[in-house]
Amino acid sequence: MWNLPDAGGVWTVEPSTMTTESTESSDTDLVARARAGDLSAFGALVRRYQSSALRLAAAISGSVDDAADIAQEAFVKAHRSLPKLSDPATVKGWMLRIVANEAKNNVRARNRRRRRDETYGSWVVAAPVDPEAAALTVDDARRLSAALGSLKLDDRQILAYRYFAGLSEIETATAAGVPLGTVKSRTARALVKLRAELEQP
Repeated sequence: MWNLPDAGGVWTVEPSTMTTESTESSDTDLVARARAGDLSAFGALVRRYQSSALRLAAAISGSVDDAADIAQEAFVKAHRSLPKLSDPATVKGWMLRIVANEAKNNVRARNRRRRRDETYGSWVVAAPVDPEAAALTVDDARRLSAALGSLKLDDRQILAYRYFAGLSEIETATAAGVPLGTVKSRTARALVKLRAELEQP
C-alpha cells in the first residue's frame, strides 16, 4: 500500500501523486480527507513522517533491517484506526506511538524466538560460518542500534522519541503516556547508559 524504503533508503513515489496540495495541506486537512476515503491524503501523512518513523522503529527494535517492515505495519494499523483519532492535530505523535508499539512487539517476538532457540536450537544443524562474512565490520548505524538494544525498553523508547523521531519533551510525554518529569529523568539516565555502551571498545 505504502512502499516504505529500507531504513537507509529513499522514499520514491510516482510524480502524479506528489501534488502541491498534499505537500501544503495541514495535518488536520489530510486527516479529514483520509477519513473520507482519500488514500492519497494518508499517503501524504506517511511521506511527511516516514523518516521519523523509520528512525524510531530502528532505535526501539534495535534492528535497522526490520525498521521498514515495522513502520509499514504501523502505518497500515494507523490507517485502519484513523476513526479513533480524537484530535487530528496530534496525528504525528499518534502515528509515531503506533510505530513505537509495533517496534516493541517486534522486540518481544524476537525475545520469544530467542528463548525458543535456546530450548530447541540444538535440534537444528547450524550452517557453517563464512569467515569473510564474520570479518565484516559493522557500520556506525548498526553499532548504535546494538548499543540502544542494551538499554531497557522504556529508556530506549524515550530516546527514540526524542532523538530519532525528533519529538519535543512535551510531545514525548504525550506519546509515551508519562509525565514530563519522567521524560526528563529517563532521558538523562538513558543517555548516560548509551554513552557508556558506545565508549566500550
